[in-house]
This record gives sequence, C-alpha cells and structure tokens, in this order.
Amino acid sequence: MKRSLIVLVAMMAGASALAKTHAFQMTPKDTFRVEDTEEWTITVKRYKPLYYADVGIRPKDASFSLMLYFMTNMRYFMDYNRFDTPEAMKFIVIETSEKYLQVSVEKAIEVEEISNKGGYGFKTTITDKDLVGKPVPKGEFLYMIRGMISLSGSGLAGSSLGFSLMTNDTESPETQKIMEYIYDFAKEQDTAPADAKRPSEENPLTAQDAKPSLESHEQGE
Repeated sequence: MKRSLIVLVAMMAGASALAKTHAFQMTPKDTFRVEDTEEWTITVKRYKPLYYADVGIRPKDASFSLMLYFMTNMRYFMDYNRFDTPEAMKFIVIETSEKYLQVSVEKAIEVEEISNKGGYGFKTTITDKDLVGKPVPKGEFLYMIRGMISLSGSGLAGSSLGFSLMTNDTESPETQKIMEYIYDFAKEQDTAPADAKRPSEENPLTAQDAKPSLESHEQGE
C-alpha cells in the first residue's frame, strides 16, 4: 500500500511538472502567461522580452490551430505605422490580410470591430476557396479568423495581441471558447493614452505573414 502511494504521488508530480507555464513580458508592467494543458500543446516559436512572443497552440485532436502574437506597442509596423491606436490597428489587420484574397472566397477584407474590456480590436474571417463544398483533409481548415486586440490600453506603453485561428466551423462552441480565451488576455483598460520612445524594428506579425496561403499559418504565418 505504501509503495503504491509513493508511485501515485510520483506520477502526480510528474504530470504537474509537464504542465509548464510560459511567461512573456511585453512591457515593464505587462507579462502574459500561456499554460500547457492536457488537451493543448503549446509551442513557443520565438520570444524577445519587451518586444514580441509568437506562440502556437494545437489540441491533441487537431480540431483547430491557433497562433498568438504578443507585442509591445513600442514597435514600428513596416517602418511607417504602429498599432497603438484603433485606426492603426484596423489598418494593420486589413494590410496583413489582403495577401490571402488570392486564395479566398472573399474579394475584399471586411473587418469586424471587437469591444473587449474597454479596449479595442478588429478581426476578419477568410474562407479557403479550394475547400468550399468539399471534405476537408485532416490538418487543413476551411476558415481563418485573424485579427488584433489591445491588451493593456492605447498608447505606446501598452501591449497588443495578434491572433490567427484556423477552424472548420466559425460558430461552433469550441471556436467561441477559443475566442473567449484570446480576449481574456486583455486587461481592463483605461483609454487614456500613454507615450514612449519606440525602437525602429520590424513588426513581428508582418515578418511572419510572408506566405500567401492559409496553410502558412502552421509556420507562424
């Protein structure tokens, strides 16, 4: 009995050790955490403290694929814009999504405004024209929901989150749960802007958005 108890405790300790928490610091005040679970596998694609973190999430049953792009607002977008205002963020979502039009049903990028915890955000849905009306092969997805939300207020002192969710059902309970998971990273926000000096460096969302196919999401877009 004693031996069995020791083995059980050891197994529980091992399982706990596998549930790793990944912490990503985007500003001196903003640290965001993504935790491994029994259902989801977390992959950190790249991480530079106080700049960006690209994180992939896939469930064991491969029913969806999610990329998260944590970013400090103190970064340039294509060396001429940024995402510390609603207008700039909307522009970025449209700009980085337009390349998918060549493989999508949609003929133009239409964005939906996101209101979340006092912050702002935008998203768009892209449909793979090659998969419409056909059985979707395992590992491929009919839809991509991509966008950005503010995480800790407007202004350069805040943080933002880009996301790209691959799914076969935009209205399923699973998809809704994932979107809630994404939105929950945001803090309750004060809309008063803050400012700070920004470094001149390429935006990570743009750098990862080089390949115009829905499958490119697997490489971190």
